[in-house]
Amino acid sequence: MGERLHRSGLFVLLFALVGLTACGGGQDSSSDDAVPGEGVMAFIEGNVFYRERMMLPPGAEVEVQLQDISRADAPATVLASVLLTPDAGPPYDFAIEYDPAGIDSRMRYALRATISAGDQMMFSSTDYIDPFGDSPVEILVRRVAEPVQSSDGPALQDQPWALQTLGGKPTAGGAGGQPLDIELLAEDMRVGGFSGCNRYSGSYSLTGDAEQGSALTFGPMAGTMMACAEGGELERAYLQMLEQVSAYRLQGDTLSLLAGAEVVATFRPR
Repeated sequence: MGERLHRSGLFVLLFALVGLTACGGGQDSSSDDAVPGEGVMAFIEGNVFYRERMMLPPGAEVEVQLQDISRADAPATVLASVLLTPDAGPPYDFAIEYDPAGIDSRMRYALRATISAGDQMMFSSTDYIDPFGDSPVEILVRRVAEPVQSSDGPALQDQPWALQTLGGKPTAGGAGGQPLDIELLAEDMRVGGFSGCNRYSGSYSLTGDAEQGSALTFGPMAGTMMACAEGGELERAYLQMLEQVSAYRLQGDTLSLLAGAEVVATFRPR
């Protein structure tokens, strides 16, 4: 009788141990289903610098933004940013924290850096900077000119301009008869408009030397991908023209874009 009770107790103990082992196995299986790295933030590190031999005024701020620039017909979306208050000369080291889960491989991203003193932007990056390329990232910022305005007409920036002539010839509208246009935004040094079939956007710079007029150059343009029955040929000629621009001239209410000394396009306020 005692032997049977002893064996029964051993059986109960073994059953309990097997049950605990099974529960432990269930927990391991659950952890195997977890997504590796979920919720872990990542960093983009680099530095911002300029070539001018000058010190920034007290209180100047350096801002670096991680932007989604995928949509040519909309302003860039800021995904993350960092703000620095330097107390010495460049370079200025930065680290932007971002969520990798928010990055879509189908989209286009860029870094943009600016240096401002109060409400006045002093420097801005003008080149495309790949956030996910070589690390650390180096961002060159260039001096921003004061907003330019002719003495008897509208300002260059923050003003929509409608295309009047291209290559010395009057232009009709693009798709649907819509006029081609351009707008240079002073706040983030971005340019955009309608190019005949699609919306386009890119960067621009007011720095450098110009044979005639005041310096103006455009960076690579991104556009929507619509197919149009009309306006396609005009669009190609217009975008090729923007690649050649080296300067601009404001006379009254006419904006002229120049390639060297040649006027390649003219615009009127829209």
